[in-house]
Amino acid sequence: MPHAHRDHPHTPAPSTAAIVVAGGAARRLAGRDKTRLPVGGVPTLERVLRSAPVQRRIVVGPEGEDGAGIAERHGARFVREEPELAGPAAALARGVAELGDLGDTARVLVLGGDMPLLRTETLHALLDRAALGRVAALAREDGTAQFLTAAWPLALLRQALAAVERPGTGWQDLALRAVYAQLAPEQLELVPATGAEAADLDTPEDVAAAERAAGPRIALAQIEVSEDVDANLETVRRAAERAAGEGARVLVLPEATLTPFGTDLRAAAEAHHERFAALLEALGEQHGLTIIAGSFSPADGTRVHNTLLVRGGGVSAEYRKIHLYDAYGSRESETVAPGEELVVIEVDGVRIGLATCYDVRFPAQFQALARRGAQAVVLPLAWGDGPGKSDQLQVLLRARALDATCVLLAADQAPPAACAGRAPRGIGESAVIGPLGQVRSRLGREEGMLLAEIDLEEIAQARRALPVLEHGAGDSAL
Repeated sequence: MPHAHRDHPHTPAPSTAAIVVAGGAARRLAGRDKTRLPVGGVPTLERVLRSAPVQRRIVVGPEGEDGAGIAERHGARFVREEPELAGPAAALARGVAELGDLGDTARVLVLGGDMPLLRTETLHALLDRAALGRVAALAREDGTAQFLTAAWPLALLRQALAAVERPGTGWQDLALRAVYAQLAPEQLELVPATGAEAADLDTPEDVAAAERAAGPRIALAQIEVSEDVDANLETVRRAAERAAGEGARVLVLPEATLTPFGTDLRAAAEAHHERFAALLEALGEQHGLTIIAGSFSPADGTRVHNTLLVRGGGVSAEYRKIHLYDAYGSRESETVAPGEELVVIEVDGVRIGLATCYDVRFPAQFQALARRGAQAVVLPLAWGDGPGKSDQLQVLLRARALDATCVLLAADQAPPAACAGRAPRGIGESAVIGPLGQVRSRLGREEGMLLAEIDLEEIAQARRALPVLEHGAGDSAL
């Protein structure tokens, strides 16, 4: 689905809660607790909880042996419907009872505990619509509402539950359809899903399909880069710790993370490049991450290569920036030698192309990466500030995602508060762009972190709908 611009997409919306219905019998899965089935190596219930951008999380279902840890990691509370296994409407009513201290203006996400591919930005968009006083639900492929991915105004949810409560038995054995039937047509808005985000786990085939679609969680760290290399290395350590704590498998840092432009790049390359590579390897091993970060490595004469280091998670690669920033009065080629080779890596079954900053102005590079199998492209940046440069960046990011029908993950430097000189030091505005050019999430100018879930089915759908890679297969490319 299209997503609106959001400066802090993972910040909980005010006066919000999530009720996760997680108590089904899972008969078609031989009685296995489907909320604990791992997808992409992460239990499904944890994937649901980490996707919910809310202040409170109520899980209506069995706590199990792992419940205390799940509750602590995600700020959740486990409760049970009465009687147990009384059905989804009873579970929903039990969850609402836990929110007695919230006023009617609060908004509540109603989620299924067996939906491993939910995305934070989608749930934020549903909550935004619920703020207008109506229910917003994700639509299935057949156009019907996915009852367990919806945002409700709490007042409306309380009214609907009260309307279907039965004397003596309450909500026992009532389906959610009965609750939704209390809404007038104008009170329910259906929002189209993209990729596999509306998928739930009812059968072994559903589980297999979710595994095929689930890519790694990727963190984009928008950091301020200091002229003090040791300070930058400490910043990288903190970013790695935070990314791992957020469940990321890949961490992307900006171009020139080692040292900013305007410093002695050759001296930094000779003194610190190998040390930086070793640190990334160690942090990757420590935190279970593949880390991508901008460095500089010695080249011919006194020049350097503008190098993306990739270390950790069993991956070791380097990309040397191909297109050099000889524009707007800058002459990157005076201190930097160009690279020549495209690089595509693979992490958790997803192929990721590498590009750097000024490369974004060259569509052929992104299409060539996609033709080499890239489903996502990471783009570390140290974008130069100036009139119109922000607008240019946003247009270019969306255009390159469309050119390659890939997910584009751009991580820029956060600009220093006082930055003199013409060297590019970033403008912020790191962003995640969907394969049809949708802005999924974007930061402002301050330091921060974006988290992106890669949905391979979304990319496949985009390429079926817009087969530009097939239609342009005979075009000249890198």
